Amino acid sequence: MITEQDFSLDELVKKMKKPEIGAIVTFLGIVRADGDEIKGMEIEIKDETKAEKELERLKREALEKFYVETVEIVHRKGSLEAGDNIIAILVGAKHRKEAYRACEYLIDLLRISETIRLKESK
Repeated sequence: MITEQDFSLDELVKKMKKPEIGAIVTFLGIVRADGDEIKGMEIEIKDETKAEKELERLKREALEKFYVETVEIVHRKGSLEAGDNIIAILVGAKHRKEAYRACEYLIDLLRISETIRLKESK
């Protein structure tokens, strides 16, 4: 999901909890300040439909490749300030190792995605 609105990691975890899930691994990306250099970030989505399809494709890929039970990705867009949430990736699996592997895989792929462009604000 792509949104301008902030999200609650607690709420995302609550939605993901199910009896068959033994581990939920989360990644929360946050805009960091870097002294006087970085004050915020502008996240541009050139084609939101294409970006949503890309997120869905990545979720399906992780589900198939790592045998996890569920995947959720939330990515913000627009102007963000230091301390704001950028992205949440949650992976639920029967066992922790699969959840960790799938989460790391998704983080790495999203960093190189061309559908979402990050620009630091100074």
